[in-house]
Amino acid sequence: MAEADRFEVSDWKSRIIAGRATGAAVSAPAWLDASYATLREQVLDPAYPCFFGTMAERRGEMFYSFVNGRDLRDLPATMQTFAELAVQPQYRRNNIAVFFEPDPEPLSHDAYRTLFWGILQQLHDIDPDPAADQQPDPMDEAWEFSYAGVQMFVVCACPSFRARHSRNLGPGMVLLFQPRSVFVDTITNKVIGREARNQVRKRLETWDDIPAHPDLGFYGDSGNLEWKQYFLDDANAPIEERCPFLKRRAQAGAHSVQARRHMPAHGARNEHERAFAHEENARGVDN
Repeated sequence: MAEADRFEVSDWKSRIIAGRATGAAVSAPAWLDASYATLREQVLDPAYPCFFGTMAERRGEMFYSFVNGRDLRDLPATMQTFAELAVQPQYRRNNIAVFFEPDPEPLSHDAYRTLFWGILQQLHDIDPDPAADQQPDPMDEAWEFSYAGVQMFVVCACPSFRARHSRNLGPGMVLLFQPRSVFVDTITNKVIGREARNQVRKRLETWDDIPAHPDLGFYGDSGNLEWKQYFLDDANAPIEERCPFLKRRAQAGAHSVQARRHMPAHGARNEHERAFAHEENARGVDN
């Protein structure tokens, strides 16, 4: 990561990741400025519920990326770059926000849900980490989304949220990936206290026009399922169905490892990305 020493707190664009490129090496689209400005305005509001997010934005502990239209080819390399940074001590507190180009007309909530889960599924199916085959089933309490060996809590924010304002961060869909290390105190090496997280729940009561969703829980608690918290509805009906995310079959790992072995350090159309594009076409992620 030769560019890693160029990330600056005062310059958000220095912290943009696009594939294997970062900062000044990235050609960011014109629409990204407005999308970022909307997110920043919200998370820096003193009343914003997730003060962890507020601190991350204020301290420059956020990375950013973008997706033009539905062109997801760079996303696997982007996530691998982020994963490589996230395991370095100086970036263990960093999240990444992936901005999607705003649609001419916002999609329905169900369409955003389908798009979101399709993206996570495709990333999982070509995860370069061989251990991805041994991840637990999403219906297991131990499951958390993982990519390139980094467990991450994922939040989907999109403009179809009307009452749950905390999940509407701008004109386009935004995916927030938060490594589990973010939730661990850097001094005590213990998971951030329940009381602090309960304060976030209380602040939701004021920020949103609806009470906190009943499926919100804490990782590791009995009965808590992480996937139910990734994409919420805009009401408070408990989620009863099985997770739409499917654990990949072991034989898919051989393909992923092969793709990784042939993946050059740079380049926009390597084997890894072509595999991702193939999966995208097969699954019809444009729903």
